[in-house]
Amino acid sequence: MREDIADLAMASVAGTPGEAFHDRGDFVHRLAVSAHRPGFALLVAETTVLVGCSFGFPVGPDGPGRRGLDRTLQESIQRLTACARFVVLTQVDAHPHTQHRDIARRLQQRLLTDRHAAMGVALLHPFDQAGQAALESWGWQNLGEIVGLPSPVAPCVLILPVERPSPASR
Repeated sequence: MREDIADLAMASVAGTPGEAFHDRGDFVHRLAVSAHRPGFALLVAETTVLVGCSFGFPVGPDGPGRRGLDRTLQESIQRLTACARFVVLTQVDAHPHTQHRDIARRLQQRLLTDRHAAMGVALLHPFDQAGQAALESWGWQNLGEIVGLPSPVAPCVLILPVERPSPASR
């Protein structure tokens, strides 16, 4: 299924200004690295073909992966938001057909809810204006670039507080 997910990721940015910041090889590597993290979750939406996916992993003070990037990221996010436990959304994609427009948003919300996260965090290339615009249209807040992470560029950090359904709406 890795190749199908990679095809979807490339199709979701094809012809957009953000296409230059998405490389198939980098995507496959990011998926493999994320899949080995404790708590990794992958959600997919399918019809006769894959039409959407979302994946990520939790970061928190008591998690088994609290070292290196996880520790640096957690400490930076905690300083910015006072939230020590969150889910990093590594990827959210949907087939670009207008019929599938809402699938990516629903998948990212479901992943955050299923992981019992208080907040979602996404790291994007600072010049990926299309990706930032998509997340911001779903209610994500752009906190700007974060320095100090082991990355060739300082990524933009976007956060999304998770809305919990009220007891009356259950």
